[in-house]
Amino acid sequence: MSEKKLAIGIAFLAGVIVGGVTALMLTPVSGPEVREKIKSELEEVADRVKDEAQSLKEKAEELSAKAKELVETKKEALKEAIEKGKETVKEKKEELASRLLRKEEE
Repeated sequence: MSEKKLAIGIAFLAGVIVGGVTALMLTPVSGPEVREKIKSELEEVADRVKDEAQSLKEKAEELSAKAKELVETKKEALKEAIEKGKETVKEKKEELASRLLRKEEE
């Protein structure tokens, strides 16, 4: 799902760049002004890309931390379940052994 969002983000940014350049090329201004506007637009887009990349990095780190916490929680729950299972098996084993001894005595 994150790859899909990344692809959408890249497509959006490409569209912004192409649209901006096209709009600048179609405006009736001189060459140096167009180049300056293109440069300015590209700098703005680069800044937005950097901001979005930083935001995505922070979200990824947050999700990673949550995933690690969840794994630890589930790991502890599994350990507890295994220990309870072992205790139950031990109790049932002792109960069966006790029943067998009683039957042998009869």
